[in-house]
Amino acid sequence: MTQVGQYRGRKGAENGSESVSVWNNMRVRWVALWILACLTMPVVFAAAGERDISLLLTPKLLRRLQRDRTRETVRWRNFEQRVQGVPESPERGFELALYYAVTRDEAKGREAVAWALQHKTDARQVALVLDWCADLIGPAEMEQLKSVSLAGDTAGALRDRLFLAIAADQFSKAQFDSANRKLLNNLRNAGEANAGPTLYAAIEYLMAYRAATRTDLRESDAQYFARLPKLFLLRMKPQQVEKPDWMLHAAALALVTLDPNLENSQFLQGWAMEGRQMLRDGPGVAYELVWGDPYLPGVAYQNMDPWIYDPTGLLFARTGWEENACWVAIRSTGMEQQNCEETKFARPGQFGTLTLLRMDHACAEVPEHKNRESVMFWKLKPGAQLTYEYNDEHTEPRADAAGLWLVPNSPSGKVCVTGGEKR
Repeated sequence: MTQVGQYRGRKGAENGSESVSVWNNMRVRWVALWILACLTMPVVFAAAGERDISLLLTPKLLRRLQRDRTRETVRWRNFEQRVQGVPESPERGFELALYYAVTRDEAKGREAVAWALQHKTDARQVALVLDWCADLIGPAEMEQLKSVSLAGDTAGALRDRLFLAIAADQFSKAQFDSANRKLLNNLRNAGEANAGPTLYAAIEYLMAYRAATRTDLRESDAQYFARLPKLFLLRMKPQQVEKPDWMLHAAALALVTLDPNLENSQFLQGWAMEGRQMLRDGPGVAYELVWGDPYLPGVAYQNMDPWIYDPTGLLFARTGWEENACWVAIRSTGMEQQNCEETKFARPGQFGTLTLLRMDHACAEVPEHKNRESVMFWKLKPGAQLTYEYNDEHTEPRADAAGLWLVPNSPSGKVCVTGGEKR
């Protein structure tokens, strides 16, 4: 081969290698670009279709609400009718801001901002407008809305303070350490009464704090919060079960959303989603839309054992779920009942798996009962010293603050009162 031929041969091989190398480099670049596109595409779509809303409206919840709008569900139609037809609504700021968050209707969003500027004393609704309509608020208007000041230690006041701090980008975790403790105390005390507004405000606080900090305040008392949906159901009086007020119903729906995986939440969902209870008009319509999730499974609440006890001194029990069912509440402040016969508490009362016995004598025999059944004595003095003999075992428990004592899980025994109130 001539030198020219040898040169051309070498040059061709080199060019071939160079072409392969260039092609490989291009292929690597295309693969890298494709991977980058796949990684960034969800972010682009999220930026185009969803706002980063930090108060209550998670991306998942916002997608469900937008789906409700597309499908024109009953809840959406009821809500839209209220937004279009009830300008004097006391929940007007909340409703307009929610409508804007779902539809991106700027006219309604600007109306929400105007409403907030005229109602700066309603801190919760101002905060929601500030957060959900932030892209429509000018600098001067933003400063006005951020300047709202609050005081008070109720669950509502604590929630409003947290909402404003988050919406105004002024939140710090340490700032709310004291508020967290007060909020949890308020919520636990709500077991003493019908606490719809208190409970609802506390749930919103827990949701907002969890979203802002990735910290679940319920972990400080997981056992209480696991019982809370059942406590909510059983503390309702018979007529409330049939006809709850709108705030109580909204609190039930929100409580399910707080943790839908709890067994007791599924019972509560079964009650709260009954068609006859849907909020079809009035100020609760927006709450029904936000928290009434028909995609969550529910369990028939009638299958729930109808009593619940808290060792601090609290018992709620009922004989059934009919409107005329016997319902009883025993607290440290005394006993309350509805629809119960006068002789109901003079003899053993049966409430599901619970047998309630009045302690009329110094000693009493615990009746035979199965392992899944329970026996409780009442009408003891608060903190009274007791002795309990079972199979040659001797214990000295005390009655709780309401004069109740739940017998340990043993089939029989003898209990005696040996002392007065604990000092």
